[in-house]
Amino acid sequence: MPYLLLKKTHMYIFKPISEAISEDLFSLKWENDPSNNEAALILTRTLEDFMGDLEHFLDEFMLKKAVNALVRSSVIFYIKCLLEKAEKHNNNRVIAFGDIGQVFDRMFRDIKVIRDYFEGLAEGMPALTKLIEKEFEVLTTVQELMRIAAAEENEDDARDFIVVLHKVIKDINITKHVVGDLWHLVQPTKERAIWEITESLEETLKAICPEDESLAPTNDRLNIAGLRLDQTLAQLYLRSKRKRPVVAGNVEKVVTSMKSKWKTEG
Repeated sequence: MPYLLLKKTHMYIFKPISEAISEDLFSLKWENDPSNNEAALILTRTLEDFMGDLEHFLDEFMLKKAVNALVRSSVIFYIKCLLEKAEKHNNNRVIAFGDIGQVFDRMFRDIKVIRDYFEGLAEGMPALTKLIEKEFEVLTTVQELMRIAAAEENEDDARDFIVVLHKVIKDINITKHVVGDLWHLVQPTKERAIWEITESLEETLKAICPEDESLAPTNDRLNIAGLRLDQTLAQLYLRSKRKRPVVAGNVEKVVTSMKSKWKTEG
């Protein structure tokens, strides 16, 4: 029952957030926003509005669990919106943004706004600090991969961060899609090359995170539908219509494998 409550709470709270900002986030309007990161502020203000209700209706134990769920939900929401931007961008030669330097600055500020909000809550919930560090690390990794892609930096740098990202995702097929999408956003002419680099790491990545590990039982109390990054991204990619510029048959093989693994997930 407590976990069902967590699931319903985060879904209830993120529904209005999604309706308010998901279309604008990573759009040209967002990129050129003259205000102080309005989309991220709308997200945190909405969380703050709901916190009053949570504090009123939940006991201390469940309140802490709800806040933990909201930390993870915020990270998943931000990444999902970013990758949906890649899904909508069908040009394999032109980047998805206007000024990539401005995009990186905007992302940095967005993430700081959201993280600062939760760190403010951590003053009364000391254990929350460690969770924030862990959950927000994936956003730092995503940013670093995008910077490497934009700067066309050393291939070894990309390999290192692909490994770091995969330790969070734990599913090789999802990792291939995510890394490809990040390159598609900022260096689309190199998307095929980075997909092949990720494929070349497949044995290493599987050794780090065995294929069945992502579906195995864990002690993670937030390991429920809607609060798993891998599951959220699997559903995103199983619905994907974007044609990826990779070797013929590769995407189909990956999607077939994903369907087999995730078809029974919510």
